[in-house]
Amino acid sequence: MKAGHHTGKAFATVSILAVSLGFASAPAQAAIWSDAWIHAQYGTQFAEPGNPKDIAKRILGFSYASGDSLGTNFFNMDVLMSDSSDPEACASGTNCAAAGAQEIYAVYRRTFSYAQISGNKIHWGPINDVMLGMGFDYSAKNTTFAPRVRKFRIGPMLGLNVPGYAKIGLELYKESNHNGFNPYPKGGDVSFNTTYVLAADWGIPFAGGSFKWSGFFDHIGAKGYGTVPETLLSTEIMYDVGKALYSTPNKLWAGVQYQYWRNKFGNPASTVPGAKASTPMVRVEYHF
Repeated sequence: MKAGHHTGKAFATVSILAVSLGFASAPAQAAIWSDAWIHAQYGTQFAEPGNPKDIAKRILGFSYASGDSLGTNFFNMDVLMSDSSDPEACASGTNCAAAGAQEIYAVYRRTFSYAQISGNKIHWGPINDVMLGMGFDYSAKNTTFAPRVRKFRIGPMLGLNVPGYAKIGLELYKESNHNGFNPYPKGGDVSFNTTYVLAADWGIPFAGGSFKWSGFFDHIGAKGYGTVPETLLSTEIMYDVGKALYSTPNKLWAGVQYQYWRNKFGNPASTVPGAKASTPMVRVEYHF
């Protein structure tokens, strides 16, 4: 199992670097602005529903953001590598020495901006734009449970008049997932009921641009099959190390990240161990 485990880690690392280089070298096409970066995070207090243990995870990721004449694009892909507290599926049965699980999680978000498309700026108090937001999530994880999240969302969003950017919205939300314990209803593919998501995301520079505060917030309604509303907050404060040390702004950033997830994947934290997580992390970014 150890050889396969190290091979999987190597494949995950090579995959993330290959995708990173592909996006970084692609022409910007009709982009008005764009930014591409790789990032790494580490934390020791992650949680998974049904697992009472704290889990350490190393995360490698690639992100790309751009703006064009229609609005904005955002893509992120993370490779998450758990320690043995979150074991991979063990083909040899309960007595085998399973290594930590690995997960790939990809997100794409697109907005269509009234201000960009029409050329007319909005000045409604704190509101500076009206948008249509949409996006999807895709994941796969090699545990016995074998989750594979598929999410789609679409709905109106409002841009807020702040330094940098901030958006809030109310979107329709549809999710499907997989449960490796069979037969259904204990396991199998599940298509959840359509529900809502209250969403926000932001990126705000401060201290003359030497620091930035960014993140996102989702509050997802109950989606049937015994689920309850879930809340996810992920936010980070980063310091522009490249600007301070090498006079090269927006290249190398370092800081701290925090994630709070209550009723993870709709599991009630009051009855399911591991359905609530409060996770501090260290984070570094390198922008191309």
